Amino acid sequence: YHAFLATLECYNGAVEKQHDEQFGRTTALRAPINEGPFHAIRIAPGVHHTMGGVTINTDGEVLNVDQQPIRGAYAAGEVVGGIHGGNRIGGNAVADIIIFGTLAGHQAAKRARG
Repeated sequence: YHAFLATLECYNGAVEKQHDEQFGRTTALRAPINEGPFHAIRIAPGVHHTMGGVTINTDGEVLNVDQQPIRGAYAAGEVVGGIHGGNRIGGNAVADIIIFGTLAGHQAAKRARG
């Protein structure tokens, strides 16, 4: 509780001065926070995404170390590596999940039919 009040006091000071002394920058903060009620929750960082994963071809087939399809192995979405290059921007996974999921599903169905 005391840490929250200290943070609130620091924030309101930055609003008043239009300067954040802690980070040495001008701010665009316009509204102080002066009245509650205040609610708080405990939060912690978590892993949203890791880079890497299996490599696939344009049919959604998983490739081995020689870049050859592994028979009957298909992948799409977050388990696939390399789709986004060196970085993944939030929201970018939606398109590849839909596209490669559809392609992998078609290939798996085709294989199942013989």
